[in-house]
Parts: sequence; C-alpha cells; structure tokens
Amino acid sequence: MNTAYIVNSLAVDRSYGRWHRVQRHIKSSGHHPTDVRMTKALGEATRLAREAAQSGYQMVVAVGGDGTVNEVLNGLFENGVPLDGRTVLGIVPLGSGCDLARTLGITAETSPVLRPADNCATRKIDVGKVEFTDLEGKRRTRLFINIADLGAGGLVVEKASKAPRILGRRPNYVWGILTAAVAYKARRISISIDGKAPLDLLTRNAIVANGRYFGRGFLAAPEASLDDGLFDIVNVGDLGTLEALWNVPRLRNGTHLSHPKVSHYRGRRVEVTSDDKVLLEMDGDLVGTLPCTCEVIPAAINVMV
Repeated sequence: MNTAYIVNSLAVDRSYGRWHRVQRHIKSSGHHPTDVRMTKALGEATRLAREAAQSGYQMVVAVGGDGTVNEVLNGLFENGVPLDGRTVLGIVPLGSGCDLARTLGITAETSPVLRPADNCATRKIDVGKVEFTDLEGKRRTRLFINIADLGAGGLVVEKASKAPRILGRRPNYVWGILTAAVAYKARRISISIDGKAPLDLLTRNAIVANGRYFGRGFLAAPEASLDDGLFDIVNVGDLGTLEALWNVPRLRNGTHLSHPKVSHYRGRRVEVTSDDKVLLEMDGDLVGTLPCTCEVIPAAINVMV
C-alpha cells in the first residue's frame, strides 16, 4: 500500500529507541515507506497530511500522540468532507497522550501498520466536527476523533504543559488534573442535544466523547463506541474541591457514571453556550472557548486496525 508517514519529531526525540524499532518493522512489513515526513512545528502535520492525500497516498500514518492524530485527521478533510474517502488512517502511538490508541487496542509495538500488508484490516469510525471560538476570538471549525472536553479539561492541558519536566509525561497530566481540581470552579452551561430543549447544568467537565479514554488513561466515557454514530456526553457537575480530588480515582477507572453529580447522555449534535468563559480542548490540545457546536460525521474515516 502506497504510504506516507507523518512523524512528530518531538515524540521521536522522546522515544527514539521505540521509533528505531518501528522503522525496522516498517521496512519488513510490506508497507513500503515511500515518504516519511517529519514535523517541525505545531500544526504542520495537518499540512503534510493534506499534501500526502492530495498526492494520492493510499494510507497516511500518524506517528505520535493524540495531538498528531488530530492534526493528520484534519489534513485528510476539507470542510468536514474527506479529500478522498478511500484514504486509510494509520496510527503508531509514540506520543505522551495516546488515548485513541487505547480505545483501539493499539500500541507502538502492536500497531497494524507494522504487520504484513496482507494481514491488515480497516474499520470505519466516526469523527466529530466542532464549530467554536478560538483563543483569539475567531470562529473556527475543526475535527476531533477521540474527545472534546469543555471546562476543567482545558485547564488540565494548560497546567500539564507547565508542570515540572522532571515528573515525566504521565505524572505531568496527573499534576494537571490535581491542580485543576483545586483551582477550577464549576461553570453554568446551557446544552442542547439533538435540538431538544436546552439543559441548564453546572459543570466542571462536559465531555463529548467519540472514544472512551482521555487524559492519558482516564476512562471518561466507558460506554462510548467509535462507530455507533453517536457521541457519549458525560457531564461532571458541581463537585467541590475535596469531592473532586476524592473522585479522581473513579474517573480513572470509569466508575464515575454512577455518581449523583455525574450525568450521561447520547446524541448526534451537541450545542453548548455559557455566559462564563469555558475552555475547550480537543484530543488533548487547548483550542478555544464556548460557544460551540459538536456534530457527528458517521463512518467518516477508514482506520487500520
């Protein structure tokens, strides 16, 4: 299969030994690496993926974490429509956050990209399309493949990026969650699902989920499915600081849905507004604020599994 690899150079620097093993596997797998493109800046993977798709590559592989997968995904679409509906997205999870890969059951060592070409299959999965306000106050449209998180999640991403590097990547995210639990106060949002009357909710996190995990292994939406044409919407309500800290383990292992201050919905279209400033992160990247509209694009992308 004619393949282009979009490689997050920062992820490779952090995991050079694993990347070296991946390169050896690629050479012997039958997926001839006709093009390996290294990113040098944030957002560059989108441009490189779009160029690869427009050049006729049958498979475009994201080598990195959820942010890299998100950028590559956005490069394969234009205005919510695939550039070529036959293009296959491959994933080699090497980044600091690989939550989509967790849902798919993929690791850097077991990625189907590394299997012989005649021993691979694809799966059509859904994608989320979001209209939102970016950090500069401009209206934007962007796709996500795993999770969009409204509220404290954006602060978690910001805090994690500023955590002491000596802690390592996963502890950095735990640091972000713990500090956000202390600092973040619930906001009031108005949320309408599939055009129904808006719900007035207090929220710490309103999670619009396609995949099941976020935050580097937290089972945010344990009942979500990547190919059911629906979002799972999980609202973590007005938990006090100590209550939020106490329930971090429940969010980690996916038992939080039974908490009385957690509500769970499903729908194809989610419209959210607020009079407060509410941050929005998608696939692990802080991208903007409310208001936003999230819409499922069913069976939007072929993923190698």
